[in-house]
Amino acid sequence: MYTKVILSTTLAFALIACGEKKEEKTPAKNYKVDEVEQIIGVARIEPSEKISPLGAENGGKVLRICVEEGVVVKKGTVLCELDASTEQAQMRQTSAKLQTRQQKINSLNAKIQALEIKLQAADQERQRDQRLAQSNAGTQKQAFDSENIYNNLRADLLVAKADLAEAQAALNEVQMELSYTQTLSAKKQIVAPSDGMILNWDVKVGQTLPLGAKIADFAPAGGLIATTEVDELFAMKVKKGQRVQINVQGSTEKLTTGTVVYCAPFLSKKSIFNDRADNLEDRRVREVRVQIDNPDAVLIGSRVECIIGL
Repeated sequence: MYTKVILSTTLAFALIACGEKKEEKTPAKNYKVDEVEQIIGVARIEPSEKISPLGAENGGKVLRICVEEGVVVKKGTVLCELDASTEQAQMRQTSAKLQTRQQKINSLNAKIQALEIKLQAADQERQRDQRLAQSNAGTQKQAFDSENIYNNLRADLLVAKADLAEAQAALNEVQMELSYTQTLSAKKQIVAPSDGMILNWDVKVGQTLPLGAKIADFAPAGGLIATTEVDELFAMKVKKGQRVQINVQGSTEKLTTGTVVYCAPFLSKKSIFNDRADNLEDRRVREVRVQIDNPDAVLIGSRVECIIGL
């Protein structure tokens, strides 16, 4: 005769020995949920701000890795440089176009100044010839010719000002093109998004990266947390502020202590620490995060045991 025993990761069962000779055993004590004083869960050590993958906004060949793994850096520190020779060549070409546009604007400004001087003189001559013609001291032809010269100069001035506006628009267009190329060139330098640490590099010098490729894992500054899961049977017994002892996984060796700082407001599938695809256990868990008192006592990514005192 065979007996099937269903095991749960959250409940303790008494072992029943089966043999040919039956012996009387002391009945196993049934524990109630209210009598539980501690909850033990496997946890993973993570940065409090979570691990951030760093990527390259633009593709290119890796020229230099500026920061080693495990080094603490400040926000804005250059972490890695990609080849920006194409962008730099475009910047030089655009700068030359910008200089040509500026010279044209300078030439048009000088032309406008000369036309304004000529127009002022032509206006004075026009007014003089009109007075002479009205007093019969001059001819109507002289007054007509002076009027034509004045009108032609005024038209030339309007054309020159229109050419200047067009040249200024072309200059602005080239300046925007230069600014865009400078932005592309700047993005060839991957910088730290905040204070923190490079955990590992996924690239090597000389490697060509596609657009948006992941290059490293970055741990923002701000301490470490232990993320664990509590079975739904004990989910409501975990509260913020509860003290936690953190041990080496599978051992009574104490690493450090901590405090519960987050309890998920919902139950989810048991998935964080389940590495088996064939595990069909239909249990729900509550995610709990513990702020670690001594971050130097643990390593990011390691697994530990959290003993939550109730």
